[in-house]
Amino acid sequence: MSLLPVRHRVPWTMLAATWMAAVLLAGCNASVVTTNVTGVPSLGLSVPLHTVACTTTGSCVALGTTGSDLAPSSVGEYRQANGTWSSLVVPSAPSSVITTASCWSTGCLVGGVQPSGAMLWNYNASSQSIDTVASAPTGQGVRALSCFGEASCAAIIDTGVDAESFLTFSADGGGSWTSRVPLAWSLDETVTDLACTDPLDCMVSAVTPANTLDLEVTHDAGATWRVRPTPSSWTSLTSLTCRALDCVGLAATSGTSTLVRTGTFGRGWRTTTLHARANALACSTIRRCVVGGQRTDGSPWLATFNDGALDVASLTYVPSPIVDVACATKVCVAIGVSTVLAMRP
Repeated sequence: MSLLPVRHRVPWTMLAATWMAAVLLAGCNASVVTTNVTGVPSLGLSVPLHTVACTTTGSCVALGTTGSDLAPSSVGEYRQANGTWSSLVVPSAPSSVITTASCWSTGCLVGGVQPSGAMLWNYNASSQSIDTVASAPTGQGVRALSCFGEASCAAIIDTGVDAESFLTFSADGGGSWTSRVPLAWSLDETVTDLACTDPLDCMVSAVTPANTLDLEVTHDAGATWRVRPTPSSWTSLTSLTCRALDCVGLAATSGTSTLVRTGTFGRGWRTTTLHARANALACSTIRRCVVGGQRTDGSPWLATFNDGALDVASLTYVPSPIVDVACATKVCVAIGVSTVLAMRP
């Protein structure tokens, strides 16, 4: 089974006390409730989880920050091979927010915003450890990360109000970065996601000051960009995952969320309306994905999407929305603010 790079983007302000669980979900071929998922208490209740990432080989890490300068300011836990979760020592992160994460087979980069500027952590799956990356690109924050090979990643860095963002690449897991490539089109826009399939081909979504979607693609590492037309009803596009010309993502509209797919790198899209507000999507392959969020009444919602079939899970003792999801080859993980659910993609 081929595996796609994993990235995740979720709001950090969702605070609640919830539960943690581990359960296997089997893929089905009908859009009905198929699996019951039961939660158990999490390891750390004082800091909410809001970001989860999995290496392609199945090591998953769940992280959270409070955005406050009061201790504890950060929390982390990792999933062991036997399916249990253990506490993870993470750097202190006062007044900081994790915004994005992306992985390869042996590690992950975790990006965010801190008072001194861009925040960048490295997760080592072998040692189950997280360290601060000293060579984080200068800027006000890491907007998006996309890892597309072994320790090969792209990053979009925010440089502040009334300034354009820039694109940069690393071939050694964040140890060093290429020269900045300014994104002239991003002036006054807010970048929401990035998906690269190699060091040349990337797709970037952003929101304009008029709250409209701007979708741009490059085939020369950011030297030139082309706008991809999207339906006027789409207000944002997140959770982008691409392999070659095939991509999937979550499009938000004024009333609901839509799972969208393209086989032409954004020239045209197929859509599946989700009867829930989705917060995140992750895929083990381009055809096998997990999507999570909340129903219109605020209750949590989780589903698998296999070869076009959407199968909704029944959640028990999971009282808050799903805020992020991540996938490896044989396992996917979903989290609430203090909830972890392991499943088969």
